[in-house]
Amino acid sequence: MSFSTVIVRTRGWISSRLLMFQQWSWRLEVEGGEPFHRMVQNGNRVIVCFWHGKYVPLLPILRGTDGCVFTCADRSGDIIAKIAGDFGFRCTQIPYRGGHRSLQCMENALSEVNLAGIAVDGPLGPYHQVKQGVIRLASRTGSYLLPVSMNARKKWVLRKRWDLMEIPFPFTKVRLVMGAPIAVPAFVEPEDIAVFSLKLQQAIDCVEAKAAGLVPEFKGA
Repeated sequence: MSFSTVIVRTRGWISSRLLMFQQWSWRLEVEGGEPFHRMVQNGNRVIVCFWHGKYVPLLPILRGTDGCVFTCADRSGDIIAKIAGDFGFRCTQIPYRGGHRSLQCMENALSEVNLAGIAVDGPLGPYHQVKQGVIRLASRTGSYLLPVSMNARKKWVLRKRWDLMEIPFPFTKVRLVMGAPIAVPAFVEPEDIAVFSLKLQQAIDCVEAKAAGLVPEFKGA
């Protein structure tokens, strides 16, 4: 085992244990959870869509669902894969800017599971802009797109990161909101991809605003 592999596994292990403690301490409220679980139980294929800056708390919050997390095939992605694995998720690492190859990797993963999660503005932005690949993926796999967001009363906001990553404080109130699923037609027309991208972007912004309104921002963060 190489030294870099040891470093990645150690960082991932420490991060996942810290998140496990934080999850245990959070006062969690969930809206839209029952329809989501019902969709999965009924065999519907679902892609959980969220902003990159929200992915850290979503891993422990969604723990227990048999799904796959998509991340990049780089060192940062290796750490995320380790954390995701510790929370019971499969992880598919895809090449950055891999084009058709990346889409094929995700399509292959969704042939084995009915649930996947993806940061739709990742891995490097632009901030809160949906990448069109997720629309093509949903069309090709017959998946519903499920907009999801969360907010915490008290949280760290990493303002030097492009995604303004949020990490809830321990023992704070956290609210998760799941919106209405978006169906994308098979063989979606190229001119409609931008339309569905905007629709998904607006849907995620809507559930984010709802979570923020029900759990007010902590001004001291």
